[in-house]
Order: sequence, then structure tokens, then C-alpha cells
Amino acid sequence: MLILYFNYWATKRLGANSYAPAAVWGLNVAVIFLNEIYDGYKYASIHSSLAFLDSVRGAYPRWNVTFNITMLRLISFSMDYYWACTKRPPATLEPRNEKDRVALPHATEDYSFLNYLAYAIYPPLYIAGPIMTFNNFIWQMRHPVRIPFRDVMLYLVRFIVCLMTMELILHYMWVVAMKDAEAWRGLSPAEISMVGFWNLIVVWLKLLIPWRFFRLWALADGMDAPENMVRCMANNYSALGFWRSWHRSYNLWIVRYLYIPVGGATRPILSTLAVFTFVALWHDLSLKLLTWGWLISLFVIPEMAARQLLPPSKYSKEPWYRHVCAIGGVFNILMMMTANLVGFVVGVSGIRHLTEQLFGSWQGG
Repeated sequence: MLILYFNYWATKRLGANSYAPAAVWGLNVAVIFLNEIYDGYKYASIHSSLAFLDSVRGAYPRWNVTFNITMLRLISFSMDYYWACTKRPPATLEPRNEKDRVALPHATEDYSFLNYLAYAIYPPLYIAGPIMTFNNFIWQMRHPVRIPFRDVMLYLVRFIVCLMTMELILHYMWVVAMKDAEAWRGLSPAEISMVGFWNLIVVWLKLLIPWRFFRLWALADGMDAPENMVRCMANNYSALGFWRSWHRSYNLWIVRYLYIPVGGATRPILSTLAVFTFVALWHDLSLKLLTWGWLISLFVIPEMAARQLLPPSKYSKEPWYRHVCAIGGVFNILMMMTANLVGFVVGVSGIRHLTEQLFGSWQGG
């Protein structure tokens, strides 16, 4: 609560000052670093006589781990308030769709502490999201979106199917145990590749299931949060398209609050590097994920260059164009698999071993 209040106070204090966005970002990034360094803070660090309180873990002992999600909401509130102070729309303007609900600011008095608190700790989305912007949340509070009961029930069925799919994979395919025990060492390159691929499928399902559960809870409460996983991870040939479909609400948040302010399409390489460096550090302060972020930044450059050299608007009707796209898609998939294997499955040393097996042996050929 102290962190939430301090962010609110700083946001209101800074108001429409031009340096407000940088100050708010600096404050919140510093908080997640301090949370990690001090492991959620200990009473004993305040005074030794308070050390006994550290044994009382409470109902939510690792709050500092999931606080990263809350931090996104704090920045959303602060940035939306800053834009409300500097870009006021006509009072008669009302949102017609989700895009409008995100973009249209409210009157400055709507950025109150009560609305801020309701948004920051909204129970269905508190632990893992999906992430809604402050503007979108308050618009839906004022003008509830009609969500048919039938749609909620169908979403429940989809959630159950995903959950049972995960159960079947874990029961019959022991790829996670093989990865954790490093039992893949000594396998052929083709077998190692399949262990890595199915671990990525498990990671996708492991994230999809809680995100869909919490979104289902929000839908039942009448709040239409963004869908995080809009397509299967194996159904992508574009690196940029992959990241628009994986953790979509986070992608929309990143585009609005970081990618566009840093420069967006006018400075794509700098913006992409800034985005994936932040994403890696936001997930975990580790070399493995920092390497993952930089690999992603490196691997999207060829696709960005290809789009500039062969824009679809000019060449999409050419008979050879789809074949060039297919070749590019193969390399994109391989590069995305490599980066995600480093970040979430085998790590840097594991991918080095896999590369040696694939390119340093006859079996890999």
C-alpha cells in the first residue's frame, strides 16, 4: 500500500510536467529492482526486534514476485493521467469500442485515489492479468460492456479443454522432467529439438491456463479484459506477429506506454531494443532472460528489413512472393524457438549444447 500511495502522490505532484513520464518510469523500475534485491523487504532490516514478524508469512507471502504485474497498472494510471492533463478531449466524446476506451482520457477528477485503488487491486486480474489500461477499466466501470451469458459459458468450455490438454500432455509426455533433469543430454539432435519444442508448448499452455482463468473470472464479473493468447504458438511464421499474439495485453501495454513514446516506427531498432530489454528485466533480473531479450531484438531485425525491401503492398501479388515469405518464415520460426529455449527452457548452456549437436555432428545434418 505504501508503494501504491507513493506512486499516486508522485503522479499527482508531477501533473503535466514534461519530465513526468520519465520520472514515473524511473520510480517504478527502481521499485521492482529494490523488491528483487531485498526479497520483498524484511522486518528484521528495519530493526532486529521485529525479526519475529518475518516468520508470519501471511496469505500472500511472495507479493514481490507478482508485484511486477501491479507495476504495469501503476504506470498505466500515471501515464493516462499525464495525457489527460495534456490532451483533453471534448467532454461529449464517449468510447465506441475497446480502442476508444484505451485512448480516450477521462476528466482529471476521475483519476482519484479511490478509482486508482480499485484498478490497481481489482481481484480477478490482480495476480496475473490480463492487463487493462486505467482508461479502459474506468470506462467499463462507467459504461459496462454487455457480455452475453452464452459467451461466458463458451469461454468456460474453452478453458476446460485447454486445462485437460495440459493434463494429457503432462501425463503422457515427460518432456518437462527431461528438461529439469537435463536428461536430454546424449539424445540425438532431432530428439533434443522435439524436447525443446514440446517444452515450449507446455510453457504456452502453462501461461494460457491461468490467464484464461482470470479473464473468465473478469468476464463473469462483467469486465471485458483483453485476451492474452489469441493463437497457438506453433501457428506463427512472423516474429512480430508472434509477439502480438503471445501475452497480447502486455504487448498492447508495451506499445502504448514504451514503444511509441521511445520513438516507435520512426526509430524501430532503438524502440525494439528498449522494449525487449525492459521485458527481459521485468520478467526476472537474470542473465538468461536478458540474453533472451537481446536475442529477440536481434532476430526481429531481418524481418523488419525484409518488410522494408519487399513491402507486401507492392509485391504481394507477385508469384514468387509467397515462396520468399515461406523461406523467411522458416528462419523466423527457428530463431523464435532458439530465443525462447534460451529464456524459458534450457538456458544459455543448454542452447550451446543443442547448437553443437545440430551443427557439429553428422546426426545434426
